[in-house]
Amino acid sequence: MLGLTESEARQAVEYLEQAHLMEKHDERGAPPGAPREPARETRWRIVNPQIAASRLAASESRLRQSVVALGESRRQLDELFDVYSVLDGRRTPRHSVEVFAGPLAVAALTDRAALACEREAVSCRPEGPPPGERLDPEAARDLALLARGVRLRVLYRHSARHHPPLRAHLEQLVAAGAEVRTTPEPFGALTAYDRSVGFIPHHTLPEGTAVIRDPSTLAFLHRVFDQSWDVAAPFDGPPGAAVQCEQHDTILRLLSEGARDETIARRLGMSLRTCRRHIAEAFKEMGAQSRFQAGYLTGRGGRTG
Repeated sequence: MLGLTESEARQAVEYLEQAHLMEKHDERGAPPGAPREPARETRWRIVNPQIAASRLAASESRLRQSVVALGESRRQLDELFDVYSVLDGRRTPRHSVEVFAGPLAVAALTDRAALACEREAVSCRPEGPPPGERLDPEAARDLALLARGVRLRVLYRHSARHHPPLRAHLEQLVAAGAEVRTTPEPFGALTAYDRSVGFIPHHTLPEGTAVIRDPSTLAFLHRVFDQSWDVAAPFDGPPGAAVQCEQHDTILRLLSEGARDETIARRLGMSLRTCRRHIAEAFKEMGAQSRFQAGYLTGRGGRTG
């Protein structure tokens, strides 16, 4: 009647079934448990287009969920491949700069790099451990490097000299052969091994880390470290007069730039109370009676006391 061949009619029925516009009559509408007679031929029933559209929307929703799930699986596999490519020494990393968001993955990569280090390790640690966090993992890694004869240079803030756990750790490192120096404001966090791999914080992810393997970038980071190292003060226990003078100079410079006490304390890695004590001591050394006078004397480039 429609002038269609059997093959064309079959294709049309399949299309209408996939579009939910037709359904097999013998599969729907029978009461539950009712006996069914063997069907000699398949009978079809037309479906209301609105019902077909709702069924199609449900299928589309399930398909979208599957696509999202597949995308997440792909992302997870990519992250696993990045970790595996680094941990497996026979493979070459896909990128010269890779970002890892999980602390466990970063810890595994750092431990692996430290174990493979043979000549030199440098580390700038401006923040130190979070309050209450133990130094055991970091100390164990440092001491293992020194035990293998690796040259270790570590840069901290001056405020580390006032932190008992950190000071004890630095004294232990020096006794084991490490070179330790402190500075008022370190340039930022960095750990690098054998000039072949470096770790720096990610600029947006709170616990993210960028792993650097590009030789040019690593060479630049080492030059930045060396410049800070050359002007830093060797660690020899509690802060001496020279360290305290440098710290006071930094505080006065920040005050002259209009920094608030809270900002100065954060930048120098000390409590607000300690910062204000240093400010008072710096004012006394200069003979200044106010912030305005201290800023004026600092701008002239000299102390009066």
